[in-house]
Amino acid sequence: MTVNPDLLPGPGEARSRQRRKRMTIYYGVSIALGFALGFGLANVEQGDGNFVLGDIESLTLDPAVAVVVALGFLIGLLVLPAWGYTQIDEHQARTNLIGMAAGCQVTIAGYPLWAALAMGGLAPMPTAFGVFLLAFLGMAATFGVLKLRG
Repeated sequence: MTVNPDLLPGPGEARSRQRRKRMTIYYGVSIALGFALGFGLANVEQGDGNFVLGDIESLTLDPAVAVVVALGFLIGLLVLPAWGYTQIDEHQARTNLIGMAAGCQVTIAGYPLWAALAMGGLAPMPTAFGVFLLAFLGMAATFGVLKLRG
């Protein structure tokens, strides 16, 4: 059987497929690392607190486990995203960087606003997890708006 050369993917289509496959692997590794960290923490944290809700003052970890968890967070929240920037095109990288900058802006503005409201008795005191959520949700919202705008 002969192959029709008109039906073969061109170099651009082949590159797009390769990029899509790499992105799927990247997301899979990120999700697997997130599940491993979450499941691992849920099974090894000791105390009455809750890591996810930000009540970490009463939690303890074995020092070796703490190092492994910290390395997992370093890889998942810094190394993988930094590597991901090298794997995407300039437009996507620019969109992601704008989203990251917006997350930083939300955090820089949100913490003092939150603290002022807490001092006035209108909100609970800021927590480390709450500040993390400010950054993450600010970044995600900005990224979503940029994606919708095209």
